[in-house]
Amino acid sequence: MSLRYLGRMSTVRTTIAVVASLACVLGAFAGEPTAAPHTEKGHLYDRVAVIGASASDGFGVVVKEAPGPEGAPRAAEHLNLAKILRHAAPKSEGAPVIHHYASGFFFASPGTVGRGEIDRALKAHPTLVIALDYLFWWVYGTVDASGEPMRDEAARVANLESGLAQLDRVLADGIPVVVGDLPNMRDATGRVLSKAQVPTAETLATVNARIAEWVGSRPGARLFPLASLHQALKRGERIVLAGETWDPAKWGRFVQSDELHPTFAGAVAIASGIAERAREFDPESPTPWRFDPDAIRTTALQQAREKPGASEPQRIAP
Repeated sequence: MSLRYLGRMSTVRTTIAVVASLACVLGAFAGEPTAAPHTEKGHLYDRVAVIGASASDGFGVVVKEAPGPEGAPRAAEHLNLAKILRHAAPKSEGAPVIHHYASGFFFASPGTVGRGEIDRALKAHPTLVIALDYLFWWVYGTVDASGEPMRDEAARVANLESGLAQLDRVLADGIPVVVGDLPNMRDATGRVLSKAQVPTAETLATVNARIAEWVGSRPGARLFPLASLHQALKRGERIVLAGETWDPAKWGRFVQSDELHPTFAGAVAIASGIAERAREFDPESPTPWRFDPDAIRTTALQQAREKPGASEPQRIAP
């Protein structure tokens, strides 16, 4: 579902309620376990829960395999942040279990969808929660946590507190959280965002200062600087994350043409940065991931070809 429809949906309260409810249902049946046996907390990387909005949900991130000379059909796989983390880890006993609870429907009703993601994540008893873009629609958008219109910038600042309160539920359970701050997405206006959805630069500065303050007062939280990173990715700069240099000359664009969502390479780069920030919770333990876009693409396409019901290669007669 495209974000282009938000302007219309925000004026149709019944539709919003239906979509939000559908989002929760889809999340519950997205192929992820909604609960896990409650054992000892375990290692930091044992059970990772990804919560958030469309960037974490992999909006527009698809890897494809070109047809071969014999006309074999292309394999394709949609990759969200959780899948990237799965494919970046070795397939062995003790590999991290990655739960996906992020939703592209977050914009429709941040209160309902955001609370539902936390509910499902807590049932999985994660050892780490990744909330890259979880706070985005608590400030962007046109509706607040209770479904009422956000009529001014003060409402956006106030609504952020509702999102932070949900993240406090995770910390209260003793679960560490990596949370992203909010990038300036004004360039996406007229593409996938409407003018009414975008906060002012002053509001973004205020809420990002509040997010930094919130993180700074909570030992179980770490801040991922999505705001500054997104600007660097958009400008096509070479960036260093987790000790690796990410060069667009090698990997191509890191931000999609909608100026909002990361490309596949951008999503892998961001995932590596999140893993680096999460390691601050347990510096002595090496991370289980290797963030090589080529290797992740190969693994994802191999899995796509092995899915039940995948088409057999079709040969073209000479």
